[in-house]
Amino acid sequence: MKETMMTYIHEEKDVCEAIVASFQEKTKAFRQLIEKSKPKNWLVLATGSSSNAMLSAKYYIEKVAGISIEIQEPFNFVHYETLRDSIDFVIAVSQSGHSYSTIEALKKVQKEAKIPTVALTSQLNSPIVNYADLVLDIGCGTEHVGFVTKGFTATVLTSMLLGIVTGNVLGRLDEMAMDNEIQALKKQIKEIPSIIEKTEEFYKKHAAELHEIQRFSAIGYGPTVGTAKEFETKFTETVRVPSQGFELEAYMHGPYLEVNSNHGLIFLQTESKLSERASKLKQYFQAYTDHCFTITSLKQKGDEKTLALDLEVNEFMSPLVMVIPFQLLSYRIATGKGIDLGIRIFDDFDKVLKSKI
Repeated sequence: MKETMMTYIHEEKDVCEAIVASFQEKTKAFRQLIEKSKPKNWLVLATGSSSNAMLSAKYYIEKVAGISIEIQEPFNFVHYETLRDSIDFVIAVSQSGHSYSTIEALKKVQKEAKIPTVALTSQLNSPIVNYADLVLDIGCGTEHVGFVTKGFTATVLTSMLLGIVTGNVLGRLDEMAMDNEIQALKKQIKEIPSIIEKTEEFYKKHAAELHEIQRFSAIGYGPTVGTAKEFETKFTETVRVPSQGFELEAYMHGPYLEVNSNHGLIFLQTESKLSERASKLKQYFQAYTDHCFTITSLKQKGDEKTLALDLEVNEFMSPLVMVIPFQLLSYRIATGKGIDLGIRIFDDFDKVLKSKI
């Protein structure tokens, strides 16, 4: 059977459960590295979906580990940025392990400073493993479809688990608190089949409308800004209409002015003090476009265009599963519009632009 994005979306629960089951063993070397260096100021080097995944996990890691994380685009880091003296730990993330810019960024770090470097990848024989002190397996295996899904979710989960380990080593989490966090992650992973089912029903109900929208924006806040940015990546890759992910307040300072009756707005809602502000923004724009949707982790269903996932999850952990509806919708909308995602386009892109090695 030919593999599609849906093949890997349906594998996410099993992949995530396997990652949690084995993480204590697989992070022993990472734990030792944290014990030795006790880093507090992390630099993350990642681009594309890897960057979106780390942005999704950033606030959770900072919360449970008591550290500070800065995320940089590797290409910009190599050519323009300065490695600050305060940075004491670097994680480079590349699911394929072939990202040219990420590897070059690691080379720059190693040339300019003597600080621990970790490569997070799903390909343990890829080029990136030669440029880091420690290599960690994302744990998703190989995705043979160009539009990553389970790899994204696995990156978010693995990063969150690294945060838990760090929090334990640095004294932020005792053993009981550490176990509570792990159990909470397991609980969300069990919800994945239900999330898929609810999203499928939501798509069927609104398919005709979703197919006609020519411009999408997703609006999130806090941890779900990473989710909104991954929406941007996935919809641009697959649905192939202008699609952009925004932080709530940033959206209200200019970008909102482009809204018209053909514009589709998707609001991300989690249990947060900012939830009401997002709801008010949606209510405002319902007077200007009929295409206002909400994807919420909560139970209440505000209107027929709200996908209520009914999860018991705090906003910091929510990006682990809030991205799944976007993964599924990107595939369904694209194929529903007649786009064959199995046909490669711009097939010589990496060869000409040398974005992968």
